[in-house]
Amino acid sequence: MSRPGYVPYLPQSEPVRVADDLWVVDGPEIGYRFAGLTLPCPTRMTVMRIGTALWLHSPTVYSADLGRRLAALGTVAWIVAPNSYHYSHVATWATAYPAAACHVSPDVIAKLPPLPDPPIPLANEAPPDWRADLDQFHVDLGRFAETLFFHRASATLIVTDLVQNFEADRIPNPFLRTILRIGGSTGPGGQTSLDVRIAARGNRDRAREALAHMLRWAPQRIILSHGKGYDRDIPATLTRAFH
Repeated sequence: MSRPGYVPYLPQSEPVRVADDLWVVDGPEIGYRFAGLTLPCPTRMTVMRIGTALWLHSPTVYSADLGRRLAALGTVAWIVAPNSYHYSHVATWATAYPAAACHVSPDVIAKLPPLPDPPIPLANEAPPDWRADLDQFHVDLGRFAETLFFHRASATLIVTDLVQNFEADRIPNPFLRTILRIGGSTGPGGQTSLDVRIAARGNRDRAREALAHMLRWAPQRIILSHGKGYDRDIPATLTRAFH
């Protein structure tokens, strides 16, 4: 068995409770292509329960076993592709749960294969189905867009690629570790990755608006799709990440 590029978070493909009605599912590593290199990238899905229904953010690889574990928590009702890059597994999950509504970043609608029902574009305003539990803010940075979410009951901010926090000691290859550090994705002072910063050039005012919006939410925890999340010094962490 080949050595992982990023030592995985355990357990894999299993919901782990973060707070009441909130779980994360760590998925398999992917190879992310950037500047001719293949960089190791851990994946993570966030699962929220609203009533008896489940909201899936940035779904990882689907498996029947993971589906059974989620069924113990509730019924999958919403599948969310939160940004320009995180949509690869939406169609698989939609096939497994054809009654679930797919809410996706507007710029990926044309990239998706046919779904059981047309995808619904994410916007600044949360839809009625989850408005009582979640706030959201859509950040359009030109060649990259992401919708941020805030779970009010647990004061948890859910971020996809606008902040990354790879742990250096989980990257065995020293060359790749250095590349990720140069790119700004390596913690403990993680920030927006270099490829997103390049895509967002010329839209710093929108990035500042996103930062101000997150600070107004006053989160006490950040769940990240890539790397270790944060549970302390959140205002300073966000300000540093967006510097």
